[in-house]
Amino acid sequence: MGVHKKQRDAEETKQEYMKKSSCIFLVLVALLVGLFVGNTITVFYMGQRQGTGQAVVSSPAGKPTEGVVDQAALARLEKATAAAPTNAKAWVDLGNFCFDNGLPKKAIKAYEHALELSPMQGDVWSDLGVMFRQDGQFREALDAFGQASRIDPKHVTSRYNMGIVYYYDLNDKANALRVWESLVAENPDVKTPTGQPLVELIKKLNQ
Repeated sequence: MGVHKKQRDAEETKQEYMKKSSCIFLVLVALLVGLFVGNTITVFYMGQRQGTGQAVVSSPAGKPTEGVVDQAALARLEKATAAAPTNAKAWVDLGNFCFDNGLPKKAIKAYEHALELSPMQGDVWSDLGVMFRQDGQFREALDAFGQASRIDPKHVTSRYNMGIVYYYDLNDKANALRVWESLVAENPDVKTPTGQPLVELIKKLNQ
């Protein structure tokens, strides 16, 4: 009986170890899946400033790019707008600097000044939309992206970004698909920042 008891105890210990190992394995799997999903979502947070009309990547909404701001450069740009308050380009330059340095609130004010003076600038509207998004103002971001696409119906970045805001920020899959399907109907070659054809992403979301 003593031998059987030892064997039974050993078997129970082995089973208990297997249970613990399985739990550890499941936790590791869950962490890996979480990291993969997180990275996948991050890829689609749009909007590095550029005027090429191509879709690019930046930080998630509400999380401006971190870094040390060149205060002297910022002061020079602010001084330029103060010296020439009706110079739209000076305001755009200030907005671009704030965009690149993770200062969405300052960028928004600068871009809004620029657009009051010179409203027919699709790229500036699109950049304003990105800054609204980083500042957590999602409806305002949609309005800005919409304005950019009305000025330039072929402005790929703004239309793509509208879908991003709908899908990830407003949890509105229907409108995201509507925007993206309209975009690929005109331009089937549009790609996501990872290089995946937008057509493929739409197919996956429709499954």
